[in-house]
Amino acid sequence: MLGIGTALTILVDATLIRAMLVPATMRLAGRANWWAPQPLRRLHERLGLREAT
Repeated sequence: MLGIGTALTILVDATLIRAMLVPATMRLAGRANWWAPQPLRRLHERLGLREAT
């Protein structure tokens, strides 16, 4: 019973977090989600890499 309860709790928690809370938080944060450290940003600019939109 304890194992089944634990497995069910983990399944529900993972579903709730991954399916609802993460997308909602990413939508609220907007462009703040997509940042890069300065050295990586300079490398992308030097190589001409852009995001596909």
